Amino acid sequence: MGEIRFDIFDKVYSCYYRVVQKILEEAKSHPITRKDMETIAAAYGYGESALTIVPKLLNREWDLLRTEDGKTFAPKTVPGRLPLTLLQRSWLKALLADRRISCFLTPEEQKEAAHSLRDVEPLFGQADFHYFDRCLDGDTYSLKTYQKHFRTVLEALEQGLVLRISYCGRQGAVSRFEAAPYQLQYSEKDDKFRLCCLKKTGGRFSLNTTLNMNKIAGCSLTSVKVPKKALALRFSPIQKSREPVLLEISKERNSLERCMLHFANYEKHTEYDEERDVYYCSIYYDLADETELLIDVLSFGPVIKVLGPASFLSQVKQRVRRQYEMLNSQTHASRNLPE
Repeated sequence: MGEIRFDIFDKVYSCYYRVVQKILEEAKSHPITRKDMETIAAAYGYGESALTIVPKLLNREWDLLRTEDGKTFAPKTVPGRLPLTLLQRSWLKALLADRRISCFLTPEEQKEAAHSLRDVEPLFGQADFHYFDRCLDGDTYSLKTYQKHFRTVLEALEQGLVLRISYCGRQGAVSRFEAAPYQLQYSEKDDKFRLCCLKKTGGRFSLNTTLNMNKIAGCSLTSVKVPKKALALRFSPIQKSREPVLLEISKERNSLERCMLHFANYEKHTEYDEERDVYYCSIYYDLADETELLIDVLSFGPVIKVLGPASFLSQVKQRVRRQYEMLNSQTHASRNLPE
């Protein structure tokens, strides 16, 4: 802000600094009123931010605005881009060593970024982390085809365009369809990216589907804009389950420790019942992760008993019944094979 010094701006990226920058940016496009400034301060600051910031701007203690018509205000100076701090540059240098970075940046962009940060020490190294609970079959980020599909998905999300997808399903069968993407998700535990989209069925984008990025065999942009329904889902808030999944965990085969590690990424509460000599674990989860949680719970077999809620327990029973029927059909088929 030029030669002006403010004790309140001792931190370059403090809350007050951001609020004043937003006010100046708004005033750059059109003169603003005191009420406009108070609204911006309430939106980007704390509850009492307007009481401190707005008076200092109006009484010229922070001489950044000029008065027009005695009621409206316009900036005396145009706010510029804030420089990156050393900490931010150091963090960016660390990100360049992440194997997933190739999905977001082209080789040319990575080279340019590395050159810009050549004199900066990375904030951390990949060797500083040890993942003891991560699956080993994560996405193949180094594959050129994977990177190409990933960037196509990013472009579709940025431009709001429908994708034409070829997808490898069960047993290698490839299906082709159009999808309206609205979100990319990353599972730290599985080390996989998932594409959330509305699949086109019956001429409409109506089927909410989650696709594993690693199973996308082909991906191309169309000129069709995604429907408003997909745009509304893009930044939808996390929808937590009304009731937690209640598990009864036995003490067999070190099951408690295994469960605590396996469900480390969930909010949970665990208690020990001395009378029955079992543990009770309540797991709170995002509804979008319900299927993944269901599969994880079933993977523990008889050492875990699902006590509720009824809706989740019903899904467990359906999955077990389906697995039993598949196993029976396979056994029956093998018995009928000619000798």
